[in-house]
Amino acid sequence: MFNWDYNITKNWKPKTEGQWLWYLERKINYDDWKGLKKRIIKKYFPKLKKRLDPGKREMLKIYFKKHV
Repeated sequence: MFNWDYNITKNWKPKTEGQWLWYLERKINYDDWKGLKKRIIKKYFPKLKKRLDPGKREMLKIYFKKHV
């Protein structure tokens, strides 16, 4: 994923909850879904949803309702 405001190494993985929230927020809001796992997004969604673009938040809510 290329983004202009940070630079992370290719093999970097989030370890803390704060890192996961930051990482998922960036990936989802900038349409970089590659490598994201449903179970991880679902796990952090209650805290993550306030940080997401409203359209993407609604899309994920609908997705999780249909694909439990």
